[in-house]
Amino acid sequence: MDKKANDTFAFDLENRLDDFFSDALPSQDEPPADAPPAPKTDLPLKELKSTILAIDWEITDDILDTFIGQLDGLMEQFEDDKVIHTLLKLLKSLGKYVRTHKSKAHPDTIKRIMAVYSVLEESVTNDDMSRNEKEKLMLEEVRQFQRLKALIFASSPPHVSSGSQKPIKPEEMPGIDAVVSAIDELKSMMASELSAIREELGQLLKK
Repeated sequence: MDKKANDTFAFDLENRLDDFFSDALPSQDEPPADAPPAPKTDLPLKELKSTILAIDWEITDDILDTFIGQLDGLMEQFEDDKVIHTLLKLLKSLGKYVRTHKSKAHPDTIKRIMAVYSVLEESVTNDDMSRNEKEKLMLEEVRQFQRLKALIFASSPPHVSSGSQKPIKPEEMPGIDAVVSAIDELKSMMASELSAIREELGQLLKK
């Protein structure tokens, strides 16, 4: 029961995240015939991690384009895993924000990228982690993402930067309100579904 509701919650939340922000070389000797092939996720995550470390060192358009391109590939690869897919979308949103603002991006943005990647890597590579544990970690990263956006809005200058362009108010920006509303809506949906399931089970037990 809980797993079905949680899957529905993760799926709907992942869909609503669309509104967020506009190694070693092989030996020359032949490997043993029974050597298992490397996991498909091994190389892509290593490349992504290397790119994130490069972003931490230097922010350039080329590195950020590579970062977003790698995320697009992984999002296609993990399309059926809603938790992993959501974490990848968070990373992509953060990457787009950094690409737009570069050195003027909020100083906590890179920390959030590192944190989300850490959860992503753990979720992909740790077979002992339950689905429920992965979802809890993912939801915490969504909350931290909301907090970062609030900090960005709070630190934005209130004056008009140039010409007649009007400053954008926080409530007019996509993201936080949409996610908060989505989370509240999905929680309510989960509660309704669980109540309906309990009622159906109660009727079955009476028969």
